[in-house]
Amino acid sequence: MQRIEEPDALQLEFGKAFPSLVLASSSPNRRALLEKGGVSVTVFSPEADETKAGNTPEEIVENIASRKIDAYMSSEAFDPESPAIAADTLVYINNHLLGKPADRNEAESILKELSDHEQIVISACGLYLPGRGKIMLTDTASVFFRSLSSDEINAYLDTGEWQGAAGGYRLQKTGYLLVDRIDGDWTTVVGLPLRKILATSEL
Repeated sequence: MQRIEEPDALQLEFGKAFPSLVLASSSPNRRALLEKGGVSVTVFSPEADETKAGNTPEEIVENIASRKIDAYMSSEAFDPESPAIAADTLVYINNHLLGKPADRNEAESILKELSDHEQIVISACGLYLPGRGKIMLTDTASVFFRSLSSDEINAYLDTGEWQGAAGGYRLQKTGYLLVDRIDGDWTTVVGLPLRKILATSEL
């Protein structure tokens, strides 16, 4: 696929709807996604239990995001006048979930598994809206990887982009070179489903 030129129309639309918000996440990718659309972001790093518990992949991800927004809303930093978002993202393939690789070897193993296969990226958000309270939402997107050679995988691992990234790649940087196509919202793959958040906030 081609590099995504930012900001795109969706990011700009989101920035108009949410000129400022609290991001209850330490993810630099999520922050960059918002700031490139013109959002003024205040970061809160939640200390929340990220145990994978639930009956479905979507429920597991949503439970983690829910605990993150609860951690923010119960903290002294909570501002009831400001919208806030917490999020979690996991990759689902071959009937199991992939999170962030612990080291290069695990990242290599993950990329080999993703090569020439479809994966489901699940991003869940805990959204706090003034006057409406806490709202949970989940979105999915299908990502189809190219067939990757060992040299291509190692060259990507050398970039270090796999660190801290669900599935071991970052779409916004050079990870797009690994991908053939995406069916769904690309911001869901990055970790914040902006289209779904906008639609939910307008209900």
